[in-house]
Amino acid sequence: MGSHPYRICTIPGEVGSGGFFYKTLDNFSPLQSVCLQVIVLSLLPHFIHMVLSRFHQPLLVSQILGGILASPWILGYEFLKLSTGRPVGLTYFLFAKDGFQVVDMIAHFSSMFFIFKVGVQMDPKILKRAGWRTYIIGFCCIFCSYVAGKSLAHIVRNDHIPGLRPPSKPGGFNNSTKLINLFGMISFPVITYMLTDLNILNSDLGSLATHVAMVADFLHTFEKFWTLLTHSLASENPTHGRIVVYLMLGTFIYICLIVRPAALWIVKNTPEGRPVNDAYISLIMISVLLCGLASEYCELNGTVGAFFLGLAIPDGPPLGSALVHKLRIVTVFFMPLHMGIVGYKTDIHKVSFVYLWRALLVILGCFLGKIIGLFLPAVLLGVPARDSLLLGLIMNFKGIVEVSQLSTWIDANKQNNTFAAANTIMVLTLVVQVAVITPTVKYLYDPSSKYLAYKGRSIMQSNEVDSDFRVLVCVHTQDDVPGIIKLLEASNPTKLHPLNVYLLHLIELVGRATPLLIAHPLHKRVSTSNPTKSEIIINVFQQFQNRHQHLVTVHPFSTISPYASMHNDICSMSVDKRTALIIFPFCRQDVASKRDDLDIPNISSRSIKTLLQNLLRNSPCSVGILIDGSNHQANSTCFLPDTPYRVIVLFFGGPDDREALAFAMNMIHHPSVLVTLVRYFGPASLSSDEVTDYGSESVRIDVERQKFLDEELVDHFRVNTMHKETLMYKEVDVKDGAEAIWSVRSLREDFDLMLVGRQQTSDSKIFSELNTNWAECEELGAVGDMATSPDYDAEGSILIIHQRLVVS
Repeated sequence: MGSHPYRICTIPGEVGSGGFFYKTLDNFSPLQSVCLQVIVLSLLPHFIHMVLSRFHQPLLVSQILGGILASPWILGYEFLKLSTGRPVGLTYFLFAKDGFQVVDMIAHFSSMFFIFKVGVQMDPKILKRAGWRTYIIGFCCIFCSYVAGKSLAHIVRNDHIPGLRPPSKPGGFNNSTKLINLFGMISFPVITYMLTDLNILNSDLGSLATHVAMVADFLHTFEKFWTLLTHSLASENPTHGRIVVYLMLGTFIYICLIVRPAALWIVKNTPEGRPVNDAYISLIMISVLLCGLASEYCELNGTVGAFFLGLAIPDGPPLGSALVHKLRIVTVFFMPLHMGIVGYKTDIHKVSFVYLWRALLVILGCFLGKIIGLFLPAVLLGVPARDSLLLGLIMNFKGIVEVSQLSTWIDANKQNNTFAAANTIMVLTLVVQVAVITPTVKYLYDPSSKYLAYKGRSIMQSNEVDSDFRVLVCVHTQDDVPGIIKLLEASNPTKLHPLNVYLLHLIELVGRATPLLIAHPLHKRVSTSNPTKSEIIINVFQQFQNRHQHLVTVHPFSTISPYASMHNDICSMSVDKRTALIIFPFCRQDVASKRDDLDIPNISSRSIKTLLQNLLRNSPCSVGILIDGSNHQANSTCFLPDTPYRVIVLFFGGPDDREALAFAMNMIHHPSVLVTLVRYFGPASLSSDEVTDYGSESVRIDVERQKFLDEELVDHFRVNTMHKETLMYKEVDVKDGAEAIWSVRSLREDFDLMLVGRQQTSDSKIFSELNTNWAECEELGAVGDMATSPDYDAEGSILIIHQRLVVS
């Protein structure tokens, strides 16, 4: 590539460009150089990820590969000659030798704020909540990894080969310590990020993994800090050592006695739902720079002080969430740039085979030592063998923290051949390790298998025995509460059939790294002058319980987790509490935009829709999708005096419709509820045994048996209509989808609550036409989509019930 394969870019002097080319082709301005470098290192990873994402590869792999692709040993191929006659490659025009330091400095500067953000998202209280089992597993995992790595490094050292000679102290070869530190460490933020990316953060395995990672990361950080402290005190220059110790202690005093109390004061004095004052944000950002500066003076990386400062900031809203939001550009834009730079600095030409296999052996020792060191104690302590093996693989995840550490080592040392070889090996091995482990864990672990193996109860099964009716109620905001309370009120709890309500307030995980499931015992709650949103919601349900003493019991919880995996919390609670029905409030985007009585800006977002879809696929029991109405009955938590609550059931046939009717059967004895069953008949188009679409799957159903079960339940309802004036039964014949649509439209003013099944398994000709005309919200089903559309303009609430896929 010539004697010097770089163009000249001088940072001092004129920064801007004088035109399309600045002076000459090989002398661009610094600003042009930085723009070109950022564009290349930002775009290449996205193009690569468009391909690799199909193979479940994380973005980290694409980002480092993008940097490698832009490196001199790939793009440095000399295909062009300058006017001076010197051959150059693309690297000459994109990455100036001296001008590259600007982008590199931006990346290092951003890494300090990124690590601070990581500290903000971490909750040190996890260390208190972690049991002794977690400490044993975490310690054994990281200890065995380091022991295995150091043992192999000692075995493969060679006094006669440059780069493999032992250092001044015995125990390995040059650079082996860096290999062991990088691949032996366990990074809590990396583990949580990867688990979030795999949508298993709040699964059973994900919860155990986050606790083990937190313990292991804490032990590793404590060991590094203690080593630094002892080395400073034992240094050859006692004065310098004392200054370092005093500066470290002063930094911790500033963090603990000034920043921490100030952060708590900001949280206390910021009303819920109000933004944090920008002045406080600016002061905290300045503190990040101060702590980073102190760390550098202590011969530590600037990220160390920033990390400990982040730990002092309370995670979650309002302050933690505000800081994470402000620093989002660091995660989205600057840190990927950092990873691309690390990939760019690799040089495969400097890697010799004799060094390569020894380095890979040490890395393999760290990898296997971590798995074995975790597997054995985990199995002995009661963790299933399969989960223990997966847990060992998860602990080998590598990510942005390791890349940041690697980047620091690259810039802190002279680029001799041996060190460049170690660098390249670490970068490439890290990429391969992440690229293999991530899809492996995704393939081997499916949290939904727990729910599918559970033989949950349905509403019909709950009605068949004189036992309690268990309902799991999901709440997004206060707007959901009146409709849910009215629905539970109408279900008519009795002494023989009491109602157990498991209330779950769904809160998106923002500003913290670990999900939380919080129980709120009613007898321990203390009223406050400034209640939180969860407390306001719980108070309403407590009043509902007080109105129905000994008939209704409320068990309030709240979950803080990502929407992409929040269904795991809902399904796990349903399994643990053996509920028969999950009530999930939902608001269509097109309906919410036309209503001004809702304060739910995020309720119809894509994330809520994805959560509903995941819940329908994995639910261990029946799911009721509740769309609130706008009339007076829907907006009140109590029945209006002298005004009956009108419930109408649309019955076409199938398991979902039978669940809807079974839920209505609970209401028929309530004195204030009028129940009307409208049964539809149409031209039969299925034979006695055919395949039809049910939910998202094609299943074989016994049509004759389905009709028998339909008739049995309808006859049971008709028997009750003979003795009660509050019950009505109607039959409607329809020839096609158009008549069905017209019939349902004619009922839009006749109900306060409509019950309908999500999927129907009879009269497929009618529903094929409905699916063609109404396919805007597929998760609601054909009839539910039509009944909840803004064109239908219904004022009452609509409950769409989906039974777990068990078709006989």
